[in-house]
Amino acid sequence: MHSQLSTRNGRLFTFGTLYIAEGIPLGFTATLMAAYMRREGLDISQIGAFVGMLYLPWAFKWAWAPLIDFFPLYRFGGRKVWISGCLMMMILTLIVVAQIDFNTNFQLMLGLVFIHNVFAATQDVAIDALAVNTLKEDERGSGNGFMFGGAYLGQGLGGGGALFVSGFWGFQAALAYACILMTAILVFTQLFVSEPARDEIAAAPSNNPVKDAVFAVKQIGSELFNGMFRSGKGPMVGFLFALTPIGAMSLTSAVGSTLQVDFGLVDTDIAQISLYSTVLAGFGCVIGGILGDRFGLRKMIALFYALSAVPVIYLAIRWGTDASLPDISRTEFFVVFIAAGLTTGLHYGIAAGVFMSLTNPVVAATQFTGFMAMANLTIAYTNNWQGYVAEKFSYTSVLWIDAFLVIIPILVLPFMTPREDGTGSTPPSAGVPLPEAS
Repeated sequence: MHSQLSTRNGRLFTFGTLYIAEGIPLGFTATLMAAYMRREGLDISQIGAFVGMLYLPWAFKWAWAPLIDFFPLYRFGGRKVWISGCLMMMILTLIVVAQIDFNTNFQLMLGLVFIHNVFAATQDVAIDALAVNTLKEDERGSGNGFMFGGAYLGQGLGGGGALFVSGFWGFQAALAYACILMTAILVFTQLFVSEPARDEIAAAPSNNPVKDAVFAVKQIGSELFNGMFRSGKGPMVGFLFALTPIGAMSLTSAVGSTLQVDFGLVDTDIAQISLYSTVLAGFGCVIGGILGDRFGLRKMIALFYALSAVPVIYLAIRWGTDASLPDISRTEFFVVFIAAGLTTGLHYGIAAGVFMSLTNPVVAATQFTGFMAMANLTIAYTNNWQGYVAEKFSYTSVLWIDAFLVIIPILVLPFMTPREDGTGSTPPSAGVPLPEAS
């Protein structure tokens, strides 16, 4: 069967679709479940911890990412095996998580959410490794735009879409809806994704499993060393950049969800904001990727990071320091949150495109995962500090701090130069046409 990865449009469509599968359970948990828990009486710090736990495994996925480099499984279908297997486990664990009574078993629920996201993060590693080795150099901005656009679409379907379903037919119907969507993507992956054929990382030097494992570890270690320390300063600065704030995040994090509830919005209102903002964020990802390929990824990231602070600063001014609800109309409130979704989408995908350009394709799963794991650690610690500051001080304090911190990554960007091949030149893209795997 013809693989979608054999053409440019097919690659963009495929990676966008695979990322929808990542966004659906995240939207379901971070939007529907977070709003439901707040309405049931959980405090902001607990919900911040809940959302932080969603991202925690993503911060440490580098620990097991080398398994995908060790065992690419080309003879069995390549990374598609990893992607499909993890997606099946994501569906199963999401069903289990949704059955937990979080009021009496909050810690158990956190543990199960962690397990669910271990599978989600592993799937992400496999998808990203496939993208690094498949997308061409001039497709990485657009490719990542489609990928994160798909993730936002998935969050919209799993968050706002599920809230609409829940409002009409109840929570269990919303859960079934989310699982059906993920199953459809699983079927698409099995039928239409065929990874380009490649040799294994290295031929086994002997029939001794222990020696073979040591040999593989040494080879991957050598490639990682080359990718990090013999490729110019870009990769090292990239890790620092990944630990800095990902634009202004407060209106798209857990605090944004609790702020909407405390403003007095009902589920259908929150659903509308979630759906509209995520659709615009997905649109922003695609547009941002196209602009990044045309005008330069780093320049566009700096511009879009600055733009992400605009709605945050506006709401901080309008909210003021009064602990009571601000004198702001519902329409104005809606527009601020929807604008935040658009500005976040503009920069979110192309930042990953920069990380791809800093990655050694031979160890794509391991090195690129390292970059993205640090970015997800940033999301985790951001949700936690924002929840703490909102609980101890005020929403306004969170908004002003969040907007001010955007300056840090913008100052780091000029030092994040493209990866070199050890000779002082930028290496060619690994994304070249290859025969399909049998």
